[in-house]
Amino acid sequence: MFTARIFILIMSLGSLLYDMILTRVSDKHRLKPLPEEVADVYEPERYQTYINFEADRKKLKSKYKAINLVLDVILIFSPVYAVIDNLCNHNPYLVFLVTYMLIWAISTVVEIYSSYEITFGLMEKYGLNKKDLKEFVKDEVLNGALGLIVTVGFLELLTYIGEHLGRWTNNYSVGYLRSFLILFGIFIVVFLFFAIAQFISYGVLKKQYIFTELEDGELKDKINALQKSSKKKVKKIYVYNESKKTTMKNAFLLKLFWHREFGIADNFMNENAEDELLAVLSHEIGHLKHKKNILNFISYFETVLLAAIVLLIMVKPDIILVLTSWVRDSFGITSNNYYLIFIVFGYILKPVMFVSSIFSMYKSRWEEYEADRESVKNGYAEALIKTFKTLSSDELINVYPHPFIEFTEYDHPGMYQRIKSIREADKNEK
Repeated sequence: MFTARIFILIMSLGSLLYDMILTRVSDKHRLKPLPEEVADVYEPERYQTYINFEADRKKLKSKYKAINLVLDVILIFSPVYAVIDNLCNHNPYLVFLVTYMLIWAISTVVEIYSSYEITFGLMEKYGLNKKDLKEFVKDEVLNGALGLIVTVGFLELLTYIGEHLGRWTNNYSVGYLRSFLILFGIFIVVFLFFAIAQFISYGVLKKQYIFTELEDGELKDKINALQKSSKKKVKKIYVYNESKKTTMKNAFLLKLFWHREFGIADNFMNENAEDELLAVLSHEIGHLKHKKNILNFISYFETVLLAAIVLLIMVKPDIILVLTSWVRDSFGITSNNYYLIFIVFGYILKPVMFVSSIFSMYKSRWEEYEADRESVKNGYAEALIKTFKTLSSDELINVYPHPFIEFTEYDHPGMYQRIKSIREADKNEK
């Protein structure tokens, strides 16, 4: 009998096989000579360091993928879910909570050990880490707590919706109008949940770093001048202590509903030229000036389509009811274990989600190109290219990813395509 256990195993193995194929494709592509646009990013010795870094990272990733697969197989074919169902007296909320906390505890142990190896093994070996053990523990606790609270809260909310949807729809016997109103109410609740989660995430960020407002002066005046033509303004500009954690550098625009702020890494401020900093902030202001385009409207259509599918399920739920029954029978449980249901539904929807992800990645890369053009428009094309090249070499970034991998997985353009686009934009500007 083809059970949900076998289905999850096949999909897990399929995902692992897909990752292995992409890794192989990436390894072969890495042997090709770098194009002219990025040929000077790495000195020969530094490029060999990058190759060694990628090889070591690949070993670590493969190790933990294997560990996670073994743990998944053990859990899938163990009686643990039936035991939890009985211990929780078939209460779906308690069943989900206990199931998730068990999986979370196991995965957290693996993730912390993996993160420790990456931070104090891989990153330390290649001079990219500046965290001490205290800072590492602090980050792991804050990120772990944030992830746990948001995930449990959201999935318990979905559990509540799943348990009450039949009652709200008179056992799925209401028409489209009533179903639409219920769906709209669910949308409002989910939106409010993620709004709260965003504020919690912002609070965690402020706990992880020390943010100091940029002092008034020539630099601040230049930054404000860059956004003079923008209808939306950033009033708060902060410098944060990135150098305490890593040698990597960053500058970002944080948009939180009506609140916006710039964050500039202190090591970026101290180690890069002023025109490089202004080039990156010009890019961020490009995001600030972004206007709705066809890609945004297509993404809205995706949301409408998803809502239409949910609406159809509410009116004609036969397939969903059959699938939930299949999950219960496969795992020998009598109540709905929404953790398992979400996994099965997630795998069923994976092809659709994959296509949606490709579109989202394309949209995100397009917006990065658009923001780069703002920097070019302000006369910072060469400074932006220099910054990207320096950061790529310092942080051992793959500057020439395989086109398929970039197309399907990169939310920012690879450096080769990005620098090529900046040069073309600069030529058009002149």
